[in-house]
Amino acid sequence: MPTLTIEPLEPHERARLRGMKGGGLLIVVVALVFTAVPVGLVFLTERMAFPLLTFLWVAGIVVITSLSVYLIGKWYEHKVSLDLKANRKFVLDTTVARLDVRRVGGVPSYYLLIADDGPDVPRRRFDVDQDTIDNLRNGERVRIAFVPNSGRVLEIESATYRHRI
Repeated sequence: MPTLTIEPLEPHERARLRGMKGGGLLIVVVALVFTAVPVGLVFLTERMAFPLLTFLWVAGIVVITSLSVYLIGKWYEHKVSLDLKANRKFVLDTTVARLDVRRVGGVPSYYLLIADDGPDVPRRRFDVDQDTIDNLRNGERVRIAFVPNSGRVLEIESATYRHRI
């Protein structure tokens, strides 16, 4: 049976979560610059029979893509703000069911899936890093501290391994 307890956030955990806020506007500016500058150079330097409508379509796609990246960042930032406002973390003592690596576009994502599936377990899959995957084994008992809204793992501890994220 899993054991779920609720504890207040420690000062270093609050500082870590505060550090995760912000940066969304910087991503949008970088995305706009990296997409708008090459497109603008093509339209300014090449003599092509592009109508104004084509230029507006390209500019619209750049703006919509940048806006969607910004909104996704704000959504994640809002979840972190809710975690800071709640000032609590969940600590789950459970068993590792499976350590999973998924590759999308050649970029690996690492997941820890837990064996317990009772109604009091709020999450069954956790995003972890490669070091955690390398040091944990299936069937091993672990203690996972995470924040409920964003699902960010703060600490993973087993009998032989401890990692603060």
